[in-house]
Amino acid sequence: MFNPIKKIIERVKKLNSSVNEYKKDTIIQSLPSLTYVNRAKKLIDKGMLEQAESILREALELPQQDALVYKYLGLVCEKQNKFDLAEEYFVQSAKLNPQDKIIWQKLGFTYISLKKYEQAQKAFENANKIQAGNTDNYTGWGMSLLRQNKFTEAHEKLETATKLDKYNLWALFLCAVTEIKLQMYDEADAKLSFLTKVSPNVANFVEYAHLKLLKKDYENASYHAGKAVSLNPEFLPAYTLLGEIYTNMYDRENSLKQFEIANEKGLKTFDFYFHYGRALNRFEKYSRAKEMLLKAYEINPEPVYADLAVCLAMLDEDASQYINSAPEKTSLAQGIIQYKSGDYEKAVKLLKSCEETALSNYFLAKCYEKLGNISKAGEYYEASVTKYSGMAVIDYINYLISRENYDTARLKLRKALKNNKDDVKLLNLMFFVNYKLAKDNVCEYNIKEALASAEKIENPDLFEYPELKQELTELMRFQN
Repeated sequence: MFNPIKKIIERVKKLNSSVNEYKKDTIIQSLPSLTYVNRAKKLIDKGMLEQAESILREALELPQQDALVYKYLGLVCEKQNKFDLAEEYFVQSAKLNPQDKIIWQKLGFTYISLKKYEQAQKAFENANKIQAGNTDNYTGWGMSLLRQNKFTEAHEKLETATKLDKYNLWALFLCAVTEIKLQMYDEADAKLSFLTKVSPNVANFVEYAHLKLLKKDYENASYHAGKAVSLNPEFLPAYTLLGEIYTNMYDRENSLKQFEIANEKGLKTFDFYFHYGRALNRFEKYSRAKEMLLKAYEINPEPVYADLAVCLAMLDEDASQYINSAPEKTSLAQGIIQYKSGDYEKAVKLLKSCEETALSNYFLAKCYEKLGNISKAGEYYEASVTKYSGMAVIDYINYLISRENYDTARLKLRKALKNNKDDVKLLNLMFFVNYKLAKDNVCEYNIKEALASAEKIENPDLFEYPELKQELTELMRFQN
């Protein structure tokens, strides 16, 4: 019996000590648990969370259950990111005092942290019944609906939150996010423009850049994404966004540079792998694209089918697994496969059924060229190289050369060389086109221009027309 008696004596001493402390902290003698809460509050204010939690746990040993004890235990656990425990304590506090105007709100935000969005929604509904017209309640309510993809309902709650408090910048930001989801781009633009001025943080700049990307305002999109990176170079998703923006601008160098920075910094998200793979596809680096897209596929298969199928089709590898999984999304890949197999009519039908891209236009041009439809081939080649300067340009130039349309070929080459000034294939073609034009109109200026284009190829072993160059050199002597 010694040990139980000893424990009772120690318990009495502990209670006596607690009473002495309680007399210092509060004059409400009928609520002994309140002294624990007040002592804990002081410790919380000082950031001494573990000590505060220890004191509040002592209060749990008292005979009566006090909603405040559970409430502050929940607050301590919330500050320590122990959301499972915070939920447990907040629920118990709400049971003991369901009319507490704060507890339902706290419980709602805890549910959001735990990704229990439906429960969060109900908690904020309860909070609103007790304290109507609270901007934070509506903010959390809207957030819980947003996370459930209930965008219209979320927008309504978040708009209410901003009307109740025009300085609730978090509600304003989330409202802009829902407006982007609802394609209310002008409304979102106004909010994000304001936010980037009054609160120039990474989140606001990234979301504004995302909006500008959706609106195809690539210059402003790159500006705002760049601001986000300058504010926080370690916010890696901003590099993915910048890479995606530059991809849409057909800026190969800057696009791949941003993705490589993110890769070196260790980013391993679906968005990174997916958008990096798409960029590599666009810039004809198919082996590397396959590597990135397969990693994205492992995380979330459904969005990747189309791009992965195209990548494999371009590599002449089996894409049937991905085509069979999503035939309606892979018509571009199917069209490429049919073209390569020689069924040009079927390829045309498939390519016309998919979203128009530089690549679909390129293969339509190739199909029509094979089918002998010269006007259609020229039309689709032109569409494919409006901004793009990959293999489409090379084939289009060769197509124009085959039609002896050297003037147009030179115009297209000049445009392509602006962004690819060291591309040996383009430089060789430029020399050949200039040679043909010089031969058609022999004069010193034309000959010099042709010879100058040859000199831009620094490695003589890569120059494909030494005999033609020698011929022009001889002509130049006669001109002098």
